[in-house]
Amino acid sequence: MPELPELEVLKEALNHRVLGRPVADAQALRPGILKTVDPPLAALRGRSFTDVERRGKHLILSLAPDLHVVLHLMVAGRLVVCRADTRPTKATGWLVRFADGEDLRLVENGSVKRACVYVVRDPLEVPRLARAGVEPLSPQFTADALASLARGKRRQAKKLLTDQDGIAGIGTAYADEILFAARIAPIRFANTLRPEELVRLHASVQTVLGEAMEQIRTRSGDALTEDEDRSFLKIYEREGEPCPICGRRIAEIRYAQTRTYYCPGCQSSGKTLPDRRSWLTR
Repeated sequence: MPELPELEVLKEALNHRVLGRPVADAQALRPGILKTVDPPLAALRGRSFTDVERRGKHLILSLAPDLHVVLHLMVAGRLVVCRADTRPTKATGWLVRFADGEDLRLVENGSVKRACVYVVRDPLEVPRLARAGVEPLSPQFTADALASLARGKRRQAKKLLTDQDGIAGIGTAYADEILFAARIAPIRFANTLRPEELVRLHASVQTVLGEAMEQIRTRSGDALTEDEDRSFLKIYEREGEPCPICGRRIAEIRYAQTRTYYCPGCQSSGKTLPDRRSWLTR
């Protein structure tokens, strides 16, 4: 699933590709992908995109102060630009046809298709955007703001990072990397984090996300779609490999319905964390 770093770089690429191009048509090709009915898709015709922004895990493509397309790519959604006379595949859920003969298409390969498209007068009409938390790379995301989110809440540190109502844009992959960089166990309760640990966690959020964006820019250039390459990540999906810091084997647990990767040596004082898979077989 694309997270903040991938979406931020995609936003930059879209700003180079779609701004100022008149829209000839817009179509929803998969039932259910369009989550709104007013304004209709036809309202895009004759307009041009004026800006592309990211908010959390959403992309906001604006055509006017009171007309916006909000996209949530979910797990497998990708955006492609192609010739308009290219026949849409079954994976194509939504498209914008430009007057110059090219399309912007939202494509989801695989059997699970969950991407969402909203056409709204105000992006805050999208429920997830209305309640989205602080942007982790914004000036508002300070160490004190993070401490306030953690204070008094009996939730795991990973959940603290991935709860979109608190901090917008971080998903499971980068949460694992951030916690590894901060040397904090993913199942540690946030309200037990000491002030110095929260400062370290705050710094790790900004460092990990910033470095990831630089890596993605280097790999993708100005392309909209590339194979998702996260080979620069240090522990995510690296179960059994040696930790780049201490050499211990990276471990995986399944907790809170997600796969979580961590280093026992760096994050849990050498201890193996409890794995929900073992609880289910008892």
